[in-house]
Amino acid sequence: MATLTDMEHLRRVLARLSAERPAGLGEHDGETKHQEREGDLLRRLGLEIQSREGKARVLVTGQIGVGKSSELRHFFRQRVTEKRAAGFWVYCDLEKEEHPERCGATGVFLTVFRDCWAATRFLRENLAKQPETIRNKFLRLEDEILERLIDWLKGERSADGEAVTFRFGGMDFPVFLRDKGSALYLILGKASQHEAVSERSERFGLVPDSLVNLLNKLLRWVTEVHRGRPPVLIVDHVDKIRDPSSAREVLVEVVPQWQRIEASIIMTAPYEYTLGEMRHSVESSWGKPLMVYPLEIPQLDSRTLPPIYMMIVESCGLVTLISVEGLQHLAYYSGGIPRSFVQFLIQATKEAHLAGHKRIEPADAEAVIHNAEKAYQDYGMKEMEILDQIDEKKMGLAHAVTLLRSPIGLLVMPAEAGEQPLRVHPLVERLLDRYRIQKERAAV
Repeated sequence: MATLTDMEHLRRVLARLSAERPAGLGEHDGETKHQEREGDLLRRLGLEIQSREGKARVLVTGQIGVGKSSELRHFFRQRVTEKRAAGFWVYCDLEKEEHPERCGATGVFLTVFRDCWAATRFLRENLAKQPETIRNKFLRLEDEILERLIDWLKGERSADGEAVTFRFGGMDFPVFLRDKGSALYLILGKASQHEAVSERSERFGLVPDSLVNLLNKLLRWVTEVHRGRPPVLIVDHVDKIRDPSSAREVLVEVVPQWQRIEASIIMTAPYEYTLGEMRHSVESSWGKPLMVYPLEIPQLDSRTLPPIYMMIVESCGLVTLISVEGLQHLAYYSGGIPRSFVQFLIQATKEAHLAGHKRIEPADAEAVIHNAEKAYQDYGMKEMEILDQIDEKKMGLAHAVTLLRSPIGLLVMPAEAGEQPLRVHPLVERLLDRYRIQKERAAV
């Protein structure tokens, strides 16, 4: 029987787990298999797309690690791979080539343009099969987009006209124009990357109307090819923007530009920026965001687990290699955050191997949990006071924005009877207990 002391089997288990990549079909190394979860998020997304064809504007939000990307990729895969939806679907990934933390509206727009262009590759490669009018329209559009980008980004053509050199971050970036399709992808990719990582003073400024118009021309061409069915754009990892001014720019200030794009748009949003002072502005422009909540958190002293935890364990081959108590502890202290649970499984598997255990024992799980609790050592009196008040009153979300981010101190659970329940993350419970003991002693 294979055990975790066997290095080859350990490698096989770890190859089926990834806390950093969205869950997928589980067919590739480093990919956790997606598991169906409770809730009606996917049905609601489908309703928005079908009922507002070409005009849907939907924000999807939730705390870090709850599975927004996994659910959106599953939704995308259902409709594209399983042929459940007609038309042109594009998955735009803000994290593919750039760091989203400070990315503003122009960086997001260029990413959308980049991935829309990349998604036309099959159509471009089979252009000869299209009617002549459609072929000619595309070739003119390709030239127009290329020329406008070169002009906007101040590219310098070579003497023979076969290459253009751009200046990004103080460095020259040459692009050869022999293959215009590849050249366009490279230019859009490098420009979006530059926008995401550069200081504001070094960025290009807001996207000119001419580029918005050209993206729309591309989307209209695609719509024509797909017999009048407008495209659907899923824009992921916008929720990883942390800079407040960038978040406001993307979610509020450039809404008129997002409204002009001739496609349905599903976009992730940073949860903390859909609350507080930005809440009204965001909801008046996008409608109420759809929420991805944590998984059900099991009772620590119960032997029963919500099925999804066991399905994750089974998919990576750990079902016989983890003790019931160890699994219960990892599930509970994950706080229902799928990314945390998978991270815990990875770490516990390694702890078991180092300890010479054949399976994950309670001691291995406790070592992982103890290490995870250290992330909260930076919490000061202010954070503990807010946690204490919210835990007692079960309300006050707008005043606890910092506790919603990593490391997560507060969990926003599914609404009950019209109220939004808040729960202290299990990893903070012992710290909160110590704070309360010290508070009582100080009051004596």
